[in-house]
Amino acid sequence: MKKQFCLITTLLICLLALGTSSSLAAGPKTGGTLIYATGTDAHTLDPQFVTDVPTSRMVMHIHQTLVYPDLEGNIQPVLAESWSVSDDKLTWTFKLRKGVTFHDGTPFNAESVKYTFDRINDPDIGSPRKSAAKAIKEVKVIDELTVSFVTGKPFAPFLAQLSAYNLSIISPTAAKKWGKKYSEHPSGTGPFKLESWSPGEKMLMARNENFWGQKTYVDKLEIRIVPEDSSRVMMLLSGDVDVIASVPPIMLKRLDKSKDVKIIKKTGFRTIYIGMNNKMKPFDNPAVRKAVAHAINAKAIVDGILGGVGTLGGGFESPVIPGAHKNLPPREYNSEKAKKMLADAGYPNGFETTFYTSTGRYLMDRQVAEAVQAQLKEVGINAKLQTPDWGAYRALLDKQTEVPIFLLGKGSPTGDLDLTATLTAACNAKMNHFNYCSPKADELINKQRGIVDVKERHAVLAEFQELFYEDSPAVVLFYEDQIFGTRANVNGVWVNPNEFIGFFNAWKE
Repeated sequence: MKKQFCLITTLLICLLALGTSSSLAAGPKTGGTLIYATGTDAHTLDPQFVTDVPTSRMVMHIHQTLVYPDLEGNIQPVLAESWSVSDDKLTWTFKLRKGVTFHDGTPFNAESVKYTFDRINDPDIGSPRKSAAKAIKEVKVIDELTVSFVTGKPFAPFLAQLSAYNLSIISPTAAKKWGKKYSEHPSGTGPFKLESWSPGEKMLMARNENFWGQKTYVDKLEIRIVPEDSSRVMMLLSGDVDVIASVPPIMLKRLDKSKDVKIIKKTGFRTIYIGMNNKMKPFDNPAVRKAVAHAINAKAIVDGILGGVGTLGGGFESPVIPGAHKNLPPREYNSEKAKKMLADAGYPNGFETTFYTSTGRYLMDRQVAEAVQAQLKEVGINAKLQTPDWGAYRALLDKQTEVPIFLLGKGSPTGDLDLTATLTAACNAKMNHFNYCSPKADELINKQRGIVDVKERHAVLAEFQELFYEDSPAVVLFYEDQIFGTRANVNGVWVNPNEFIGFFNAWKE
């Protein structure tokens, strides 16, 4: 077998796996509670059922994957120390970290890795993210700390796939004991343990005193659910919370003037878009979907509502993701063209529909949706806005029969196009809320998975992205920047391009 990656020092592993802080050398203080306010609650603490980023942020403080990307997107060891791949590229063998235990005291070993991957494929469990492990044909326990994964064919994004939050390793003991109620009693290997959870209100985590790496500096992490953007900002300014998610761009100038607040602004992998259900009238008609595209003035939304924070584009994948198609232009705003296309499609007087959006999940999402609603009205589309809470919204989308048109965001937890293409665009995929189904698209998605040559694989992915763009199940509004706010005395917060925010090494002066 050829060596794929070498061991790195324990210190570097800990810093990469847990987040780094430029202030560590100054001597971080220990103790206290860090309070983080976010717009939406977790819908589960079972990694194999996570389908959104806010949930993954909470889950990944409790659980860990075998590998994880650093801030530059390079895969680094976490629960795995090293790995190798066979000459035929079909068998990946991992040496696991010694002396690691789950929160319930169960030893972490090769059997627990195999159990985790077998569980996500178990039909009785019913994970909506089975596709995350789709490429794996078999998991073999070689010895207590060695495990091998066998794929049916060479799978180019394998390491990136293993970093997906859905493939976090869980305690077999806890999973067998609690079954589908594992979410209420999660047991991972992460630096925090769940202490309590009041859904819709707050979650409390405590330091894992038996953590294998650098223990957290704070005693506890409190996560408060605050859907309204302005409320989170006021709580930060008053000192009621230490960190907030999704700072509204219109508040940036005010926050910048405060000596008590710091802003963290990072590029990310997320695309904000308008999706349409291809099996619900009138969006089953491609001409109607394209008319919607011409009715939306994305530039006016970014400039007027977001204060210019956000990047315009046409491709469904954020251009900072490797392999993303950078030459697909933003949709042309042309209301007269949109009206003509609607008339030609049999809707000369427009139509009525129900338009769904989240509140507090993305940057000023409700305000953006209201702007889209007004623009659609100009071409005769009367869209009644619905704003269910995040959990109810996701449940409606997952039914794939209830939501005709919607505002949503798509990130990339692995930084590789395969995961999101497979989940959101393949026929009958769990997160294909468009009900989009193209045999040609499926062929291209499957084809790219087995291509090891990066340039050749990206060419196939480009063809897929062009096809998706032409079929128009989604209209891209913009690529979202990540904007977090912290109190000035907070240090060591870690923000990854995949939208994970880590408090592993956070501390307060």
